[in-house]
Amino acid sequence: MNIVLILIDTMRYDYIGANGNDWIETPNLDRLSEQSWCFDRAFAASFPTIPYRTDVMTGKYGSPFHTWKPLPFDTRSLPSVLGEAGYATQLIHDTPHLVNGGHAFDYPFHTWTFIRGAEVDRAWMDDEAQWPSNWCKDPVFDVLGEDAALTKHNYTYARTNRGRTNLDDWNCAKLFNTAAEFLRDNARRENFFLWIDCFDPHEPWDVPPAFMLKYDKTPGYDGRLDPRAFQGGGRNNPNLPDEAKARLKASYAAKVTWMDHCFGRFLEAFDATGLSKNTAIIIAGDHGTNVGERGRFGKYAPVYEQEIHIPLIIKTPEGDGGRSSAIFQPQDFYATVANLAGAPIPEDINSQDILAAARESSAGMRQLALAGTARGWAKQRGFFTVFDQEGYLEWQPRSEDCMLTPYGSLDNTAAEYPDRVQNLQAAGLSELEHRGADPILINWLKNGAEGQVPENCRLFDGWPGPEGFQTYFARAYGGA
Repeated sequence: MNIVLILIDTMRYDYIGANGNDWIETPNLDRLSEQSWCFDRAFAASFPTIPYRTDVMTGKYGSPFHTWKPLPFDTRSLPSVLGEAGYATQLIHDTPHLVNGGHAFDYPFHTWTFIRGAEVDRAWMDDEAQWPSNWCKDPVFDVLGEDAALTKHNYTYARTNRGRTNLDDWNCAKLFNTAAEFLRDNARRENFFLWIDCFDPHEPWDVPPAFMLKYDKTPGYDGRLDPRAFQGGGRNNPNLPDEAKARLKASYAAKVTWMDHCFGRFLEAFDATGLSKNTAIIIAGDHGTNVGERGRFGKYAPVYEQEIHIPLIIKTPEGDGGRSSAIFQPQDFYATVANLAGAPIPEDINSQDILAAARESSAGMRQLALAGTARGWAKQRGFFTVFDQEGYLEWQPRSEDCMLTPYGSLDNTAAEYPDRVQNLQAAGLSELEHRGADPILINWLKNGAEGQVPENCRLFDGWPGPEGFQTYFARAYGGA
């Protein structure tokens, strides 16, 4: 059996039609969902992009969350195990972080292809960065000032997308067109593992005008976008008018539909090649984002449902399907994919076969999901978040400070359900301990987390990055 794993960056569970959204067009994901198992309680764990993919690659907890580090070369990764089992492994991605700055997520694969053009990619330098044809200043964003668009971030992105003239020039289209070509070139195989890593609908919410016009029908609006609104400082300016906020929300919805449109090219090839008869597809988000909830655009810590509740769809050649409420975390990709492939599962991973749980109508091995950032402890920006079947708890050392929210709501119901708050608070701390958090940290939390995090406390798995390593985006905008 061939296996395709598709990770979609910044894809919210509730922005897909098959998951109950009635105003966003996702016909291709909806069609796939009709033929598949769909999971309603899938949650990211380590947050965001690289920590999440480390969860997927290793099948392990990051004590309890992985940090943003390169993938160590000696990792017994999921693609490595599949390769040992006779699979040919291919990575096709437009997510720059996987390889930029020495992150080494290409290393476990036999072959890999990088599609250029996404947010922090720095593919080119020139004397003058010309704006793409779908950019223009928009009066609704004038409150941001004239210079807000003149950032190295925007000019880096503009240079990388120089010469973009038609839909096939956009990085998401190139990604799925390349993946479709892979299917046509490997239509007779029965042993490939293809990992497609799609950066859309990640920021910037830059999208072809025709897709913007699906969601913003303001009279006289032509679908072009103002780059002053692409980054957090602009999007979250407290003086933005309501019309600007509506345009931002429309731009994320448009990019979801644009990604779905590009994904449709891949599905067409999947059906045309006949690979649907012997190939499984697993498709999931890595995390979500805020689109105006609580007055915020973008992702933040502490994490809430908008950042952490992700779609998960599994289609198999057997053609069975349905909906499952078994709780899933990204570590579970490992056992699920390995069992599909008939590959051995290492004894030291923390993974369940979520497809088996769905087929057995089982609740699976997880009663809770945990999510957060490895470095969040030190910054004191909240601790972690606990998710169960009914809702989620923003964990705090004192139960009276915890926030309890039902799914699909923004209301804090902690005062109404004090017993549930205390139970989730205790269960979350117990699970944190089970996942390998430093006993010094656990003891500090149990005792009220007074003062700063203890200096001798291990906050995350501390394998050192290469000497001199720093995250790519921390240095990406210096120089030319």
